[in-house]
Amino acid sequence: MLHQRLTRFHGFVAATLLVSLLALAACPPVVAWFLVGSVVTVAGLFVALGVAFPRWQMFGHSLCQVSTDRQVVALTFDDGPDPDATPALLDQLGRAGVRATFFCVGERVARHPELVRLIASEGHLIGNHSWAHHRGTNLFSVARLREDLQRAQTEIAQVTGRSPRFFRPPMGLTNPRVFRVVRELDLTVIGWSARGFDQREPSPERIVGRLMRGLKPGAILLLHDAGVPGERLREVVELLIDKLKAHGYQPVRLDELIATAKRT
Repeated sequence: MLHQRLTRFHGFVAATLLVSLLALAACPPVVAWFLVGSVVTVAGLFVALGVAFPRWQMFGHSLCQVSTDRQVVALTFDDGPDPDATPALLDQLGRAGVRATFFCVGERVARHPELVRLIASEGHLIGNHSWAHHRGTNLFSVARLREDLQRAQTEIAQVTGRSPRFFRPPMGLTNPRVFRVVRELDLTVIGWSARGFDQREPSPERIVGRLMRGLKPGAILLLHDAGVPGERLREVVELLIDKLKAHGYQPVRLDELIATAKRT
């Protein structure tokens, strides 16, 4: 329905138009155009920032945290599978008795199908992270974006026997076209409530510290199993799981986290 597709982006556009019209009607021309320019600039800045911050919900609903009374969180890993890092991560999760969610890149799935089957066989959830994780994904046309996501969906389904339900955009960037395509493919956009910046931060303690800061029930935590040295990833995950459990939190799969959501 129309009301379900109205977003904060539409609100910004409507508010910008309204304020601009009021300024043009009520102020001298020089003042009016200065106000219009200022309003358009500020609105444009907020919209641009909304592209990069899923929690702003600028163009549609991104699930960044679940409202739950239980002390559960979801561990999510992006950009894999990576034969240099993912196997050690799976061993670490298996020893800890933790199931996680892997947002896999389609072309990596095609290159390492046995690794993806291993992820699934060990009880972890697999999500769609686009076909090629192209840095220009957010600039794709609707047709190209649809082809990219569908190609990843098809590859993952062929390898695992199950189509993903969840999509995390590359770099977390969104726009109206992303939400149009995910609606067509019956996917849910997933953001995060905390990220470790583990691909550029060398210190496991600092990575885990960022994830633990402001931790709440229902959190979705973002890490990577590609672009990170395997030994560092192992240290990060071991330390993170220990700290979560010490604070009474249980890491679960994303679908399991969603199942704990409070009913409204």
